[in-house]
Order: sequence, then structure tokens, then C-alpha cells
Amino acid sequence: MLKSILTLRPTTSDWIFSLKTFGASILALYIALMFDLDRPVWAMATVYIVAHPLSGVLGSKAIYRVLGTVFGAIAAVVLVPNLVNAPVLLSMALALWVGGCLFLSRLDRTPRSYVFMLAGYTAAIVGFPCVTDPGNVFATAIARCQEISLGIVCATLVSHIILPRHIGPVIATRVDGWMADIAKLAAQSFDPASDGDAIQNDRARIAADLGELHGLALHLGYEKSRFAGRTRQLQALQSAMAALLPVFYAIYDRLTALKAQTGAVPDALSALLGRISDFILAQHHDPKQTADLHRDITAYAKTLGGGDDWAALLQLNLCDRLHRLLDFHEDCHALWAGIRAGDVPDDVIDRWQESGGDRALHRDYGVAFRCGLTAFIATMMVCGFWMMSAWPNGATAAMMAAVGASLMSFLDNPVPALKGFIRYTAMAVGVVLIYSLVILPGIDGFPLLAMVFAPYFILLGVLITSPQTYGFALAMLVNVVMILNVGTAYSSNVAGVIGGGIASLAGFGVAAIVTAFIRVMPVDRHIRRLVRANWRDIAAIGKGKLKLGRMIMIRRLLDRQGLILPRLAMAPEHHETFLRVMPEVSIASVLYDLQRLRMVAEPALATKLDRLLANIAQHFEARLDDFTRAPDAVILRDVDHILRDVMGMPKGAAREKLLIPLVALRRTLSKDDAPDLGRYHEPTARNGQNGIMPVALIGETA
Repeated sequence: MLKSILTLRPTTSDWIFSLKTFGASILALYIALMFDLDRPVWAMATVYIVAHPLSGVLGSKAIYRVLGTVFGAIAAVVLVPNLVNAPVLLSMALALWVGGCLFLSRLDRTPRSYVFMLAGYTAAIVGFPCVTDPGNVFATAIARCQEISLGIVCATLVSHIILPRHIGPVIATRVDGWMADIAKLAAQSFDPASDGDAIQNDRARIAADLGELHGLALHLGYEKSRFAGRTRQLQALQSAMAALLPVFYAIYDRLTALKAQTGAVPDALSALLGRISDFILAQHHDPKQTADLHRDITAYAKTLGGGDDWAALLQLNLCDRLHRLLDFHEDCHALWAGIRAGDVPDDVIDRWQESGGDRALHRDYGVAFRCGLTAFIATMMVCGFWMMSAWPNGATAAMMAAVGASLMSFLDNPVPALKGFIRYTAMAVGVVLIYSLVILPGIDGFPLLAMVFAPYFILLGVLITSPQTYGFALAMLVNVVMILNVGTAYSSNVAGVIGGGIASLAGFGVAAIVTAFIRVMPVDRHIRRLVRANWRDIAAIGKGKLKLGRMIMIRRLLDRQGLILPRLAMAPEHHETFLRVMPEVSIASVLYDLQRLRMVAEPALATKLDRLLANIAQHFEARLDDFTRAPDAVILRDVDHILRDVMGMPKGAAREKLLIPLVALRRTLSKDDAPDLGRYHEPTARNGQNGIMPVALIGETA
């Protein structure tokens, strides 16, 4: 941590942020002292807890914190008086509330999750100190709501009035950067000689960045930048940009296959790809040029004669993907231009709005349950010791156990962060002793109090702006404020300070121990859980049981890819697993197409498609129990049979609509060979079981 602090180079805006935050905290403390509120330090600490350099983010955190505080206070008011004569039951009820709220918080991957988490541990903060005086719980709940609200109002006013920094321009800069990344990815994807691994990493990085945009856009409703109120439009843009990623994968894959099949990409196709690449790199919105390129693609597709061999089929599929690329790219530019101009076409928003919602985000119910269970057990363990030992500071330890189990729950492994928080809490106790015994006895009046606080709080406030030092700075600031417990008159209670500090350390220590045993799982296991979640969804699509829309499902698969990427640095052995994620997005897309087309296919062909879909579903279900299941050529052979049947159909739109997803599926299943498109003869028997396929299917490229 010392190295991170020494290498930090604060900017002018960082110092301004620290000065503003300190000013807001001192204002909150002054008002709380002036009105003789019960716990003035709650108001001061709240300012630092919700502090953020961007006014929109601070505003949303403030609203969510108020709501969470109110819900948690209500829970404490309901539970404590009614269960105070049954301490075990009361402890269990509060622990269940904390755990249940944390479970809901971990399922919501938006800034709104703060409401649930805060509602959980606020009930502990209000409820446990009132166990010995239940008649005071309502007053304590009101006091906490008042002082939290006071701190939030001060922080919000100062942030929005004095040199505000809006999140809108930050989002604009990032979107411009992502659009440039998309253009670069297009140029790479149009070149079959490009490094496939590098392209895959770029796709995954863009997917991870786009996941961040979903959360950032939610903050726009809490500021007055020119992008205020554009959350829905930005989420539609995010969805349209994400839809480009599997299209780029398909284009690069078809070009690679075409080059392997024929030795080179045809000159006419290369020229067409060059024009499209130049158009995308130009980064401008030109519907006329887009329409011209669509016509050029259609004209080239007509020269393929409907696809009579594998090379022609690959190009036919490629042309379909190029049409899709131009459509999605056009929508991206229409949305972004409309957002900046304040006039987004409604029809474009409607196309993408549903897939831009929260349902497109991955939710891990298992991890959420383990988080909630950790909070419940940690809180109950401290409460059990408190009841058996009659520990005077047991309430503080129980509160800190609930807080500790909740705060770092978003991390894969919260234990190192909790250990750090324990160290910083111990250091904060030392700072409090210096203030209590050396500095504060000589202070008379609020101006001098603000002056002696200023050096420490302003210096630590600068560290909040850096992710590397945020945890250290916040712990050192909030713990000093809370343990020091400044009131209207000076009170030196060294025993109380040390006792409260020890209780806080014990609460966090229990949370860390329980987390290590229940919550922590190896990164390898996290990756496997994400991959298996993909397989479950793909199996459901194959069975026709998944009721989510196509683009919602594609977004969810891409979201998981973005979650896998940062974990690969700690589990490089899963690189090959990661390379299968994008093909699985392609499989999901194809299964949607085949489910739709089987409804209008001839009965014999529909039966074969049903069998293909069912066996793909069986395969992915089987892989849930056998992560490295060996490949089986049966399903690939069946795809080839269906391809040959479709090739024998009269040329036309129906034939082409079937060929496009089948070619994509064939390429996804096998990268090493081309199908035999000769006449198909049905085998007389398939494993002696009336044509039923074995369970082991697909394999390494799935």
C-alpha cells in the first residue's frame, strides 16, 4: 500500500475533489452539532462513504443510501421490540435480514444493489446497540436516518454546486473510444491473416467495457449534464454495439475458412470488404452510403449462384453477416448521433431497448446465496459469543461482522480486502488515540476543530480518487470519524476507544474467517460456473424452453465472456476454454434460427431439425457433468446430412434461409474440414436404437 501511495500523482481535479469532500463533511458535522443530533459523526462519515468525483455517481449513491437506510431502520424497529425477550431469535432474525438483503444485492448487478446491501447492515447497526435498551430503537432509527440524510444532502449539494464533474462527458469519451475500437476490430476481422487470439481478446475486452456502460448510464438521471435522462438510449446503444461482436467473429471465421478452402479470398470480395472497412473506419453516419454497400453485397451474393459448393456457401453466409454488420453499425451511429443531438429515432430505440435491460446480465444465484450465508453465519457467531460472554462491546462486534461480510462481497475473494480493512482499522485506532490524547484537549471551538482535521482528511481524501488506494483511504477516514465520535463537548474515553476498536477488529476478523471457509472459491471454479451457465442456456434454447428474446440471450452470453476475461490472468490454463465462448454465442444464435425455421420446414426436414436440436441440447447438458467431454462426430455428420438435403431444395429464399444458419453451425462444429455435399443416403440403422443419437456430441469447438 505504501508503494501505491508513494507512486500516486494526484491531479488538480483530485485535490479539488478532496477539498470539496472535506468541506461537505465539515458542513455536515457543524449542522449536526448545532442541532445537537445524537451521533453527529454518522453525518460526517456518510459524506466520505458516498463521495465520488463524478456528481451523477454521487447523486445515485446518495439516493440509494437513503432508501437502504430507511428500509434497514424500519426492519430494526419492527424486529427489536418484538423479539428482544428472545435474544437467540432476535439475533437470528437480524442475521437473516442481513443475509437475505445481501443475497438480493448480489443478484442485482446495477448500482441499485447498494439499496439492498445497505438495508441489510443498517438493520444491524441500528438494532444490535438497542438490544439492551429496546425502547430506544425508534429514536436510534430516526437519528440514523436524519444524520445519514444530512450527510447525503451536504455531499450532494457541494458536489453539484461547486465545480461539478458530470458523468455524461466521461461516458461520451468512452463511447467514442469504443466506437474507435469497433472500427479497429472491423479492419482486423476483414483480414483472414490477422491473429485470431488477439482478435478474440479484443472482442472480449470490448464486451467487458460495454458491461461497464450499463451501470454508468444509470447514473445519468442524477445529474444535469447534456446527457441527463439518456439512460434508456445509452443502454440501447450498448446492446447494438454488443451485437456487433459475434458478427465480427462470424466474418473473420468465414474468411479464414474461405482462404483455407480456396487458397485466397476472391478479388471482388476483397474489394467489397475494403469499401466496407473504409466506411466503418471513417466513423460517420451516412445512410446513403450504407444503402449503397447493401446493394453491393446483394449484387455479389447473386454471383454465387445460390451456393453450389462449400466455398460458395461460405461466401453466401458471409454476405448475410455483412448485411447484419451494416445494419447494426448503422443503428450504433444513429443512436449515438441522436443521443448527442438529443433526438434519437424511436424505431431504433425500440429495436434494442429490450436487450439493453437488466435481464441481459448474468446472475449467479449460487454465489449470491453463499454471500448471504456468509453474512448470516458471521453475524450469528459473534452474537453467540456476545450472549455467552456478556461482552460489553458485543453489539459493536456484531455490527462490524455484518458490515464486513457485506462490504467486500462483490469480490471473488474478499479475504485479502478484509484483512487489509482490519489492518487499517487498527491503524485508525492509533490515529484516534493521537487526536483524543494529544490534539483535541487543546481545541476550543469548531473552527479550530476543522483546522486540525483538515491536513489529515484532505490528504486522505486525495487517495479516494485512486482505485489502488481507495480501500485504505476510506477505512482510515471512516473509522477515525466513527471511533473518535466527536460530540458537542470533548470527552476522553481511552478505554471506550480501545474497547470499540477491538470489537470492530473482532467483527471484521470473524467475517474474514467465515468468508474464507464459505464464500471464497478458486478462480478456476468461477470460470467453470460461467461456462456452465452458458451451456445450460444453450441447452434450453435447443429444447425450445428458453423464453428470452434472441438478443437478450446473446447479450447475456457476451456478458459472461466479459466476466471471464479479467479472471484469465489468474487462471491461464483456461485460455482454451475462453476461446470457445464466442463460438457458443454463434451456436445460440443458430439454434434460435433453426427453432424458427423448423416451424415452416417440410415434415421430413423438420423431424431431422428436431433431432439435431434435441441432441445439441443433450450434449450441452452432458457437459455440465463432464467439463472436458470428448468430441463425437455423430452430430457433425447429421448436420452434413441436413445440409445435403437443403442443397437439393429448389433455389430461392427458403433454401437460403436454411443454408445460412446451417453453414454457421457447421463451421462452429468443425474448423478443420469441409462437408461432403454429395447426395445423402440415410443409414439403415443408427446404433440400433431407431435413429437415436448417443449423448456425446460436438466437443472442443463448441
